[in-house]
Amino acid sequence: MKLKTEFDAAWKVTLETFLPACIELTFPPLAALIDWSAQPEFLDTELQEIVRGSEAGRKRVDKLIKVQRKDGASELLLIHVEVQSQRDAELPTRMFRYLCRILDRFGQPPVSLAILADPHPRWNPGPYAYALGGMSIVYQYATCKLADLDLMPWIIAGNPVARVIEAHRLAQGTARNPKARRSGKLGLVRSLLESGLGDAEIREVMRLVHWLLALPEEEALGFRKDVKHMEASMQTKRRSTYERIVWEEGRDEGRVEGRNEGRVEGRMEGRLVAGRELLLDQLNEKFGSGSDRIRGRVEAIQEESRLRQLARAILTVSTLHEFEALLGS
Repeated sequence: MKLKTEFDAAWKVTLETFLPACIELTFPPLAALIDWSAQPEFLDTELQEIVRGSEAGRKRVDKLIKVQRKDGASELLLIHVEVQSQRDAELPTRMFRYLCRILDRFGQPPVSLAILADPHPRWNPGPYAYALGGMSIVYQYATCKLADLDLMPWIIAGNPVARVIEAHRLAQGTARNPKARRSGKLGLVRSLLESGLGDAEIREVMRLVHWLLALPEEEALGFRKDVKHMEASMQTKRRSTYERIVWEEGRDEGRVEGRNEGRVEGRMEGRLVAGRELLLDQLNEKFGSGSDRIRGRVEAIQEESRLRQLARAILTVSTLHEFEALLGS
């Protein structure tokens, strides 16, 4: 059975969260022209107005972004970027169509970018070309083939999108091999926890890894145990990052296998278990083995909202006695 992967959702969030890093890695000459100190503006509403007819119903990662030029030019720069995870013979025509519509809507052409995220090494779509009766048009949009990128220099430089692309490639290469995906995913998580990325970046990249490398339910449960064992052996303060992400999102990786009532109940119980374990890990890290005496009281909690409240409270209390008072109330 082929594993389902949420490529579109992951890349949408990647562009929204790590736009400067994404453009820097995929289109370095363009990144050098942009003043990243000015906040980019995502024109999602305007793009939806531009997309009409049958295109509006198709799942595709498209973004229209307004950025400030570094050279001090008064006009802002429009960037249209599409992430294409599968071969599509219509890509050149679509890129030209978007160029015309954006030009008509804003009075200036965009810089058109196509990130080719498909696994087919020989697919490199050319420009849009049309000629008839003595007239001709050749429109060359910029492309970046993810499969051709050397990621190691970007990983060393701390570019978070390089880690996302690692997960993307692994997802494509393990679509029919859940055990290989589980093993590769564990390696990525360990590498992230040991990296020099900041805590916020770690959490966001980990979330994307979680989406891209979804596992069947049995492998997912085993993977979470793998992460716990791995974290216990690591010399790092970054603990339970993956568990926290799974819990906060309220989504078990096994959800891709079905949505019947039994599965929903199972996932709810799974989130409670993860929440309790996370809370106990936090207590042990902050207060040591003395927190074991309240383990039974934590494991008896049946409300996810209560677990979340207590997890936040750990950040503010100074002693285990203070936490016990909150637990008792």
